[in-house]
Formats: sequence, structure tokens, C-alpha cells
Amino acid sequence: MQKWKQSLGCIAAVLVFALSTGTVHAAKESGILLNDKSTKMGSSQIIVKGATWVPLKELAGSMGYELSWNQKTRAAVLIRPGREVILKADSKIVSTNSIPLMLAEAPNILGGKLYVHLVSAVSAMGGKTWTDKSTGNIMLVDEPRFTSASIQGRTYWVSQKSGEIFLRSSSDGKPESIGTFQLGESPYSHWLQIKSAGKESDLLLLTDKHYAMFSDFSNGYQALIQNGKIVKQMDYHTRIPAYPHPAELPSEQLYMTDGKNVQYMNTDGSLGKLFELEKGSGRTGDFTVEYAAKDVLLVRELKHAGLFAIHTFSGEFTNLSEELISSEDRKDWDTADGSDPYVVTKMLALKKREGNVMTFTYAALPNGKVKTVVYTLNKE
Repeated sequence: MQKWKQSLGCIAAVLVFALSTGTVHAAKESGILLNDKSTKMGSSQIIVKGATWVPLKELAGSMGYELSWNQKTRAAVLIRPGREVILKADSKIVSTNSIPLMLAEAPNILGGKLYVHLVSAVSAMGGKTWTDKSTGNIMLVDEPRFTSASIQGRTYWVSQKSGEIFLRSSSDGKPESIGTFQLGESPYSHWLQIKSAGKESDLLLLTDKHYAMFSDFSNGYQALIQNGKIVKQMDYHTRIPAYPHPAELPSEQLYMTDGKNVQYMNTDGSLGKLFELEKGSGRTGDFTVEYAAKDVLLVRELKHAGLFAIHTFSGEFTNLSEELISSEDRKDWDTADGSDPYVVTKMLALKKREGNVMTFTYAALPNGKVKTVVYTLNKE
């Protein structure tokens, strides 16, 4: 483990911590895990008189708290749904939802960071700690498992335990419940992302992507929020073979999808066109979005790896696999198994776009020979 960098100035560190009879040294080879997941705190922890200390900023962030620092009062204010914690440097008294509690040791500033006694700080912040004797790892348990993200002064939280969504609409406001994602039970961590969808409109994307049993799993939950209210939700769940994915062009258009429909967003944050994928393509099963732009949408049929283009202005569907793959090669592709890793590495894939000209590549299944084809969008 990385040695405590501040040990070069250990005399100053001891003075800062004001522990005249104690010792300050690097942490032994042990990790700090939150809800069974590794954290970065393991490399920044220090040991003081046998107790573990960590930077408050790292601890707060891992537990889904929004942190603000008041230099004048030397106080840190932590906010998350249902809990507000105020700690002050050099004071054992901590306020939790306006109730005073006592920490085991007072927080101290070291190297420009506020360090806290790990066990007592976690307790004040609503979590629990225990030590795994077989590994020596310190285990933190935080049941709500909040993940959070901010945009334009607004902060959102989602509980990975219950799926409840919270919004803090201003820096001096409190987190308020605005709805719920119908999460499936999962030990995996979700990533919360926010995209601006227009004035006072946000698109929340909660994603869990993981690898298991030679497959890539993707679980996604989306919510369009306008003026603090959820106006539409969609979620999707896909499983595809794990393989080196072809180069992807970034989408230019905001959308939501449940694997069978795609909902576009207008620039003012309102709902745009809805595209029904099974109805338009004539195929049944799940689809995944590969590219979304104002004028065209590319969706992949997962069962046979077929690629469709949707001309968004007219709503017309074009089967690009039939249009661009030669008749000779298509004899194999028409019956291809979209769950076969050999097949998906050779499927028709967008490589670049220049104006209305889109360039794709695919490989013939028998010999794997790569071919380049071009599709030109009609101006509408």
C-alpha cells in the first residue's frame, strides 16, 4: 500500500493532530470497503493511536453526501436525503439532524484536508462498521446506498436499495422525494448521470453495467424531469455476448428507451416523437440504440444482430442489413444468431458519418473478410 506521503513531515502532522502521547503512521495492508465494494479511502487512511482516520471528503462522497465547507466557522455541512450532518474541525461535537452527538475524536485538518475518525464519523453519518478478521479489511455498511449527481445547482439522489428519487432544487433547500425507479434486486452499483434536456428539464439516467457468464448485462432506468416533476419514466434490461465492441459514434440526440420503443426529447425538454421498434421493423424482441441524431436513429435487433435505420422526420424504417450486406453474404446473415460472439464481432456497424453519408463495415461470416459499405440519407 502507498506509504503515508505526509510522513515526510511527521513532526508537523503530530502537531496538527495535537496527540502528544500518540503515534501517527501509515496504515497497514488493509482495505476499506463500502457495501462490499472497494473504495479509494484505503490508500489515504492513516492510523492514530491504533484508530483509522480518513479524509472526510472521500468518506462523504462514497456515502452519497453533498459536502460544503465554511472556512470562517471551520465547519463541514453534509447533506443527503433524510440526514444533515455538521462537523467542525477540532470539536468532538457533531450535529446530526440538529441532534448533538459526540465523536470519539475531534476532526483535524492535515495537509489541507479534514480528517475524521472513521468509525465514529460513519456512525454519525448513518452507517455501520466492522472488521473482517480473515482479511483485515474495514467494512462499512450504508443501507440506502445513495448515488448522486448535480447539474446547474440541482442535486439528485437515488437510493440503490429502494429506488426512491430525491431532488434538492437549490443550495439552501432540502432533498425532497419526487418518485421511484422500480429497481430489481442487484448487488451491483449503479451510476447516476444527468443530461440537460432544456430549461428546468433534466434527463436522469441510472445505469448498472456488469459482466457475468461471458455476457455484458445492462440495466438502465430513465426519468424525464420538468420543474421538479417526473413526466415520463422508462427502463431497459439487455444481455449481450461480451466482445470488443465496434467503434461507436456519440449520439447527438437525447432519448429514452425500454428496448422496444424509443422516445425522443425536444430541445425545450418536452416529449418528442415515439418510435415503436417492433411495429416499425416487423421484428419481435429487444433492440438496443446504437446512434441517435435529429434526422436518423440506428437500432440493433438483438436476436439476429440486424441493424435498422429510422428516418425520424418521416418515421420510415430501413433494414440496413438487407440494404447494405450483399445478397451472397446475406444468406448467412439472415439466419445468424445474434447471441453468438463470433457473429456479433462481424455485424454491420457504423464507423463514421460525413453529412448525409454514413460509412459502415461488416464481415462475411464464412471467411471473416471485412467489407466497407456506404448509406446515403435522403434530405427531408
